[in-house]
Formats: sequence, C-alpha cells, structure tokens
Amino acid sequence: MTEVQEKESNFFYKIGGKDNFNKILYGVTKGIAGLGLKTFFNLKIEGKNKIPMHNKAILTTISENVLRDIFIISQVTGRQIHFMLSPKIMRNQMIGPILKTLGMFRSTESKEDKEPIDKVFNFLNKRNDLVAMTPESKLEYDIQIKAMSAIIKFAAGVNAPIIPLAIRVKEGRIFNMIDFNGLILKVGNPLTIDKKLLRDKNRDQRYELAEGIIKIIDSLRKPNE
Repeated sequence: MTEVQEKESNFFYKIGGKDNFNKILYGVTKGIAGLGLKTFFNLKIEGKNKIPMHNKAILTTISENVLRDIFIISQVTGRQIHFMLSPKIMRNQMIGPILKTLGMFRSTESKEDKEPIDKVFNFLNKRNDLVAMTPESKLEYDIQIKAMSAIIKFAAGVNAPIIPLAIRVKEGRIFNMIDFNGLILKVGNPLTIDKKLLRDKNRDQRYELAEGIIKIIDSLRKPNE
C-alpha cells in the first residue's frame, strides 16, 4: 500500500468508511443546493409525505434538465437518493467523478452490461434505499416508453413501488418589475408494480403501464386548477 493509499484508508476509517463519507458529502451538497433553490427559485414541494421514510422505492420523472432535476429531486427527502444517469454524463471528466462520489451511477450500455443492474439491486434490496431514474424529455416518445418499461421491470424485480414526480417552472414577476421563474416539485401517488410484468409475455401490458406513468407525470406538471 502506498503512502497516499494508506492516508486515504485512514481517513475513511476515521469517518466510518467510504459510504459514510459519500453520505456526508451528499448531505452537504444537498443542503447548499436546497438553500440556493429556495432563495433564488422559491422551490416548493407538494406531496413530500408520499416518499417513504425508511422503505425502498424508485422515483421517476421525464427530465427536461437532468443536472437541474438532480438537485431539485434531492430536496424531496432527508434520505440519500441514488440517481441512475446516462453513461455520457457519468463519463464527463469534470462532473462524472463528483456525481459518482455523491452515490450516483451510470445506466446500462448494452444487454451484457450488468454492473448498473447489480447496483440497483444492491441499493434497493440490500440497503433499502431510494433510487431515481429519469429518462430525458429530448428522447423520442417511443424511447421514453421503452425506458419507463425498463424501470417497471426493475420495480417488479425488487418489489419496490414507483413514485412519479414532476417539476414545473412557474413564471412570475417580482414587484411587477423583475421576471422570476419559481420551481414546483410535485410528488404523485406510489404505484405498486405486479411481479408478472417481469415476464416477456406481458410486454404489451408493461408498455401500456409505461405510457400511463408518463401521462401521470404530464398531469402532475400541469398547474393546479
């Protein structure tokens, strides 16, 4: 073991391990982001009580801005959320290592790529944590449905509910002079996923539910009447 590795090992030992360090860093980053979002964007969260206090769940939305949405969604609970992000984002030499340190991980790159799947099962089944999967709005609608169908398979495989989320930008003016964009995060009702949707023969049902979840997210994004 080199001197640098020994110092690193001693550091992680003193703070309770690498996982504990990641949680501390996540908490600090979340706190700073939350302060900024509330101060400059008047972030409001509706339905926060629908996020479980201790049990596992998969949080999902159709993301219009992935990096922005990570910081917004992290405010919905005091618990750490592990975000599954595109390999392109996680490969970025500047932000990739930071996101990884915050407990985030890449999505699969091929059918043979099992590492992200193992991570999902570890976070949900072994650690009873929260995982967020957020397909991007810039993807074609058919691809969004396919991505949501894969999320349903994850949920069915680990017996975890899917909780739909929606982020809305609320335009307004301060003192009738300054344009202002506020942010609202709305949490939908948890959806229990039937294990039978794992089966290939139920693919059509899975895709139908995927489309239904996307419609729920769209409806959550609309202003309250």
